[in-house]
Amino acid sequence: MHSPHTSQMLHLISGFHVSRALHAAATLGLADLVHGGHTTCAALAQATQTDPASLHRLLRVLASAGVFGLQGEQVHMTALTSTLLSDAPGSLRGWAIDQLGGEHYKAWGELLHSVRTGEVAFEKVFGQNAWDHRAQNPQSAQEFDAGMASFIDAHHHAVLNAYPFDQLETLFDIGGGDGQFMCTVLAACPRLRGLVLDQPHVVKRTLQRLQEAGFGDRCEAVGGDMFQSVPAAASAYMLSRVLHDWNDAQAAQILTVCHRAMHADSVLLLAERVLPEHVDVQPRARALVVSDLNMLVMTGGCERTPSQYRALLEAAGFTLHAICATDTAMSVIEARRC
Repeated sequence: MHSPHTSQMLHLISGFHVSRALHAAATLGLADLVHGGHTTCAALAQATQTDPASLHRLLRVLASAGVFGLQGEQVHMTALTSTLLSDAPGSLRGWAIDQLGGEHYKAWGELLHSVRTGEVAFEKVFGQNAWDHRAQNPQSAQEFDAGMASFIDAHHHAVLNAYPFDQLETLFDIGGGDGQFMCTVLAACPRLRGLVLDQPHVVKRTLQRLQEAGFGDRCEAVGGDMFQSVPAAASAYMLSRVLHDWNDAQAAQILTVCHRAMHADSVLLLAERVLPEHVDVQPRARALVVSDLNMLVMTGGCERTPSQYRALLEAAGFTLHAICATDTAMSVIEARRC
């Protein structure tokens, strides 16, 4: 008979297989199809051009995890199924595709290389860093953007509620990607004016999103290099999920550039996961430390504890004023010039 500890370990080991099954289901769009009325394995197989018997075996695994309901050949929705619907609020379909396949799957195959050497597994696999790779591979960049959009929508609203953005006059989102967060803030704060800075190839998508959302007259999108310079004198500078992509020396350089651009009353806001000083056996803590390990594998960056953020900020000339937790994995860190 297995001991409880053996059973627990077997469950952890099999998590890899469930994750890969989730990736297959998300890629095939099974949740959308079931929601649309394809409620038998045969109908799903025909719609996805897959082998019916093999698809049934995939669905059994996912049903055992509660992702779908399965009774014989009949497939039905569960609460978890709805999280994989493409257009549902808070959908995680894009996140599942991005995190469980493609680049991440290959890079995590070299996790031991990162652990043994401290080097970035992604760079070993692809021969360049993630940012250069995505700049040269539009499909890769599109999947990454879709994954991030899938993951961060709920976090954006949590960040918005954690800080009084409506009291700001101007907000510059540094490394702001395609402008999704900026659009969230502008929609909630009608008097706010914004600017998004990112790499030139990203800014094309940012401009399109801002125009489509009707914010083209209230927000600029500027191509640039945050390691060299950022536009000056905003009320607030936002770095949302930026610093965790970089090691301490690189993060300090970004902060120093922002410090140089800020006026005396400007505020610096960081939206980041904040690691606990001590890790306990809790799902929330696990999500944070897994993200930290993912940064090692993918970018060479890291998640940080409150004390590590304080030291990093002080080295760049800032004082950490507050860390505001949200009901998601994200926190808002407020800092000001010393």
